[in-house]
Amino acid sequence: MENENEVQTQQPVQEQDNQPTQNEGQEEKPKVEFTPEQQKAISSMIAEKVAKERTKSAAKAQEVAQKAEQEKQDAIQKAIERTKMSAEERTEAERKDREKALEQERQDLARQKQEFKTKSMLVDKGITTDMLPLLMGADDEETSQRLDLLDQYVNKKVQEATERLMQGKQNPTGGNGSMTTSVPSSQNPWAKENFNMTEQQRIYTQNPELARQMISAAKPQGFYVGK
Repeated sequence: MENENEVQTQQPVQEQDNQPTQNEGQEEKPKVEFTPEQQKAISSMIAEKVAKERTKSAAKAQEVAQKAEQEKQDAIQKAIERTKMSAEERTEAERKDREKALEQERQDLARQKQEFKTKSMLVDKGITTDMLPLLMGADDEETSQRLDLLDQYVNKKVQEATERLMQGKQNPTGGNGSMTTSVPSSQNPWAKENFNMTEQQRIYTQNPELARQMISAAKPQGFYVGK
């Protein structure tokens, strides 16, 4: 009996030993270690980034809080003034408030429409929409006038840029005297009928020589990539 008791007490221990460990069969991932100098530099960059973001967020929060406080004070002041008015005067003041709000909505809607129309005009001319704040006028006529002024300003710069690009490469030819590359105008983003500044930038970046030939063939007169 004494031996049986010993076997029974030892059996759970043996079963526990036979159970696989949690990490058995799993490969340990290599640890990435930095030198003290590297860790210090990384910590410094992170701290600097966090500080900048906190400063930016704090400034924005302060601006919002100041605006909210100003609006609150204005509302309080308006309420005080309204209490001193007669019923007829309050009715008139409220009517003017509604008219002012409607006028502001009308102006916001008109501005949004003008932004959309101006962006379309810029895209049609191959001009980046980043220039919207500079070129958008109060209406289509003023916007067109600004675009015309831009054209007048850059025409001379365009000519100078073209001359610089083509200097020494007026007639790029092969050994037989023919043009090294012939590109149809329908594929030339500098051509008037196919003007596209995004495509100009791509070609000018990837193949400057091809860009020079295309510019020479199209002789563009307007704002374009390749200055």
